[in-house]
Amino acid sequence: MDKLIDRFGRGINYLRISVTDRCNLRCIYCMPPEGILARPHDQILSFEEIYRIVDVAVRLEINKVRITGGEPLVRKDLSLFIKNLKRINDLNEIALTTNGVYLKEHAFSLKEAGLDRVNISLDSLVPEKFREITRGGSLARALEGMEAALSAGLWPVKINVVLLRGFNDSEIISFAGLARSRPVHVRFIEYMPTHLGGYSYKELFFSSLEARAILDSLGELIPIENNCGVSAAKVFRIKGFHGTIGFISPVSENFCSSCNKLRLTSDGCLRSCLHSSKSIDLKAAMKNGASDNDLAGLIREAVDSKPASHNLGTAPAGIPSEHFSMCQIGG
Repeated sequence: MDKLIDRFGRGINYLRISVTDRCNLRCIYCMPPEGILARPHDQILSFEEIYRIVDVAVRLEINKVRITGGEPLVRKDLSLFIKNLKRINDLNEIALTTNGVYLKEHAFSLKEAGLDRVNISLDSLVPEKFREITRGGSLARALEGMEAALSAGLWPVKINVVLLRGFNDSEIISFAGLARSRPVHVRFIEYMPTHLGGYSYKELFFSSLEARAILDSLGELIPIENNCGVSAAKVFRIKGFHGTIGFISPVSENFCSSCNKLRLTSDGCLRSCLHSSKSIDLKAAMKNGASDNDLAGLIREAVDSKPASHNLGTAPAGIPSEHFSMCQIGG
């Protein structure tokens, strides 16, 4: 099969897969305080269905997948699923995004199953603030998960920090300190609005440019050439640091022109852009007897519908028109 190229000449080789809409935390920018109404299990893609979609996608030259949620580690038998995915020829990388709370228990089994690397979402290094932003989470357990991932060899371990003005902007130097003492890669991510929690997006937004200015006090930020293909992050080294510092700027400096990804939601809908409501229901198609060639055609249809850019920079106050929860789409 021919590889996936969208209308704007972008090659699509990356699929993000949400395996669950459930989560053990209630982060303020991801989920309302009462949580969400979780979908019944029969509405969630089975591992067999996901495997089939990935198998077809890889034949279209998708060569990288990322497992997300919700919190993917709440789903039973995830390591076995990853072990099965690893058997797909030409699938070059399997990565995982997690909040880290359950990672200590699973890091070594995930590595043994074939997981290549892990990203850990971590928005405060102050226990009280961590509990506040996650609505009850344990910072100690998340940090134990990070150490377990390092010990298991899930390299590189990336730490994703969503920048929030007045909440964690005072911790930017502390987060960078993780990369000074350990071979971890800290990524500062601009907050993208999701209409949740009753918070003012305009007041919370803290740009990566502001974060970078704060980090200049640690020494020269030396740019690293991207040797691994397309990346959303601009990555830097600081002399004497074991890890790196990166900035992901979807609002102030969007990277849509090089976007190479599709998103598969836990209920089987394929989306070409996080901030577009257009989706194609692959689960329904399979239920109705779609062949592998039919699925390939639907994947191509999703790629053809991929917009040139999101609307975060043009919507009023940077706020998109669509309401959604990240845990329902996949972080």
